[in-house]
Formats: sequence, structure tokens, C-alpha cells
Amino acid sequence: MFGRLLWASLRARRARLALALMAVTLGVAVAIALGTLALQVGDDLARTLRAAGPNFIVLPAGARLALDLGGVAIEPARSGLALPETDLALLKDSFWKHNVLEAAPELAVAATIGGLPLRLDGTWFDRQTATADGPWRTGLARLHPTWRLEGRWPRAGTSEIALGRDLAARLGVTPGHRVRVVVSDQASEWQVTAVVAAGGLDDRRAWAPLDRVQTLAGRPGVIDRVWLSALVRPETRARAPDPARDPKGYERYMCTAYPAVVARELADRLGAVEVLPMTEVVQGEARVVGRLNLLMLLLALAALTASVLGLFSTTTAAVVERGVELGLLRSLGASGSQIGALLLGETMLISLGGGALGWALGSAGAAAIRGETFGTGSPLQPLLLPVALALSLAVALLGTLGPLRLALRLDPATVLRG
Repeated sequence: MFGRLLWASLRARRARLALALMAVTLGVAVAIALGTLALQVGDDLARTLRAAGPNFIVLPAGARLALDLGGVAIEPARSGLALPETDLALLKDSFWKHNVLEAAPELAVAATIGGLPLRLDGTWFDRQTATADGPWRTGLARLHPTWRLEGRWPRAGTSEIALGRDLAARLGVTPGHRVRVVVSDQASEWQVTAVVAAGGLDDRRAWAPLDRVQTLAGRPGVIDRVWLSALVRPETRARAPDPARDPKGYERYMCTAYPAVVARELADRLGAVEVLPMTEVVQGEARVVGRLNLLMLLLALAALTASVLGLFSTTTAAVVERGVELGLLRSLGASGSQIGALLLGETMLISLGGGALGWALGSAGAAAIRGETFGTGSPLQPLLLPVALALSLAVALLGTLGPLRLALRLDPATVLRG
């Protein structure tokens, strides 16, 4: 009997229930779309931000970076510390090998270029190296894809050089010119193949093939440092949990790609090295991702609030229109719980349908947004379907409580006499 009443009520109010279905569908669709993006856009955005350059540096144990005071580089003594060039392949042989995106080795040597004393940096520009999982193509060009290049990068094994924009302007050279390079009293003519617009102090630098600089410096097969780009997650706590007091928390922490965890694992894998996160870069990316997730949360709450208000107004209007019907049911002996079950049953059925539709629309919308922004669409997320249904039931409950109280306060005698 209850089922027949419920079905007849739904059929008799198709237009108004369609409005309620639309309100729930749109609200859940927006929430699911934003939730899907929040789950996936963190890594997408991190990969996009990785185009800005490295966020880790690998140094020999005991070494430190050069200090920069007002544009003057001061190199602390390093006592001949160096890294084997072959260590780069080990970066792809660690637990976080899939998080390691790009890397570029660097060997610096004091030089005079065109009469200007400066530092000549040897590096890989675009090179394929063998790893345990197969060939890995990386280098300076892939580590800094946003640098604007006039000309081409130098080729390995040649006396070719790339100059920063400011340095090239001071020397008055362009791609195709030749410059005199003096290293350890050895002078030779090098061809300029590229002028690089990198920004900041990098516009004053010079780069050459790593093997040529190793030969000039008399340090074959070694490097000073490795610039590294890796996907990491923002730190959620100041330090790792105590494994003795919180073993599960410690395990979760060590299995999450936090900067300190990735640095520790890479250092253990390479041995006798220091892997240092570039703190300002990592924290800046974390702030961007955190604020984006907060914005998505606020938009989802606003959409669900609009759904609740839309359902509330639709249900209230339906209760007012059905006053005589509800009064007649009460006069025939229907209890308040039965009236409430009828109204809640109608709303929840409509809301569950709206939740399923909202999940499908929201997933499709998230795929379209992600594809346009990051170049790849996202598949449907089945795990979010129960979330969509739970949200729709919550919207149904919040949107029906007020109208339900109004229906239960109706006086059958007054309504029927009117």
C-alpha cells in the first residue's frame, strides 16, 4: 500500500519533481567534478609547476652550494669532493623512481670567455642514459622547458657553448659567432650555438657539453652536483612520527612522497651524498596546491548549499499544494511518522536519481576540464559514486526537514473545512 501511494504521488507531480531532480543533479555534479579534480589536479599541477625547474639538488657528502652575495658567487672550498657521473642512473633505481622526472648533472670550472672571467658549467643538454627500467632521456633542456632558446643546444663531444642572454649581450655575440675560451691556461675557439633567456642570474651563465668540460678540468667521469626535478607532496607535519609510539603513522609517512622522505631515500640509494630539497620552491608549490584545493572545497559547498535551498523551496511548495491531501490522510488515521516517511521517501528517491546523474555529469565535466588544462582527460571514478549518493541523501534530508515540520503541523480539521 505504501509503495502504491509513493508511486502515485511521484507520477502526479512529475513537473515539480523534475525541478527537484535538476537541483540535486546540478549540485552533486559540481561537487563531484571539483572532488575529482581535487584528487587528480595535485599531481597534474605539480607536473606543470615542475616545468619551472628543479626542486632538489644532489651534492657530495660534506659539500655545499656556492653563496651569492649581490651577484658575486663565492665558492667554498670542497676539498675535491665529487660525484660519479654514473650516479644519475641510480636515481631511476630507487623506491621513488616514478617521482623522479628530470635531472641534469653539472661540473663547474673557472674560465675566461671573451676576456670575461666567469664559471663554465658542463652539463647534459638532452641525453639518453641506461637505467634498470630502460633508457631515460633527460638533461638541461628537459629540466628547464620554459627557457627560451635562440639557436640550438650544444652537441656532446664538441667545442660548442650556450650563453645566457645577459652574458651574450656583454660579449656582443649571437648564435654562429665564435668566442675564445681559456681554462687553466688552455685557450681555444668555441662556437656559440645558443643564446638562452633563462631569467635571473642564469642569464649570466655559460654552458658546455659535460664531457668537454671534464676533459678541460682534468676530472673525467665526475660531476659537482645534480639538479633534480621530482614530484612531491606538501609536508603535513614538522617531523616524522615516532616509530616506537606510532608505527602505523610512521609507515604512512615514509610511504608518502614528502620532500624529506624522497630526499632520504635517494641519499640512501646513492650513498655518500646529500639530497637537499629547495625549500622555497617546494613550499611555494604546496601553497598553490593548498589554496586551489581550498577554493574547490568552497565552491563545492556553495553548490551543495544551492541544491539544498532549491530542494527546500520545491518541497515546501509541494507541501502547500498538497495540504488537503495530507489533511485527508491524517483524518483517515495516518500517523505523523507515516506522513514523514511518504515525504522523505519521495525526496530520497528523487535525490538518489539526482546523485547518480550528478556523478556521471560531474565525472564527465572533470574529464573535460582536466583534458583542456593539462592535456589528458580523467576516466570515471567509480569510488566517487557512493560519495555522490551520500551527498544526494544529505541534500534530501536537509532540504526536507523544514517542509516536513510544516506538513506535520497541519490541522486536518482546519485544512478540510477550508
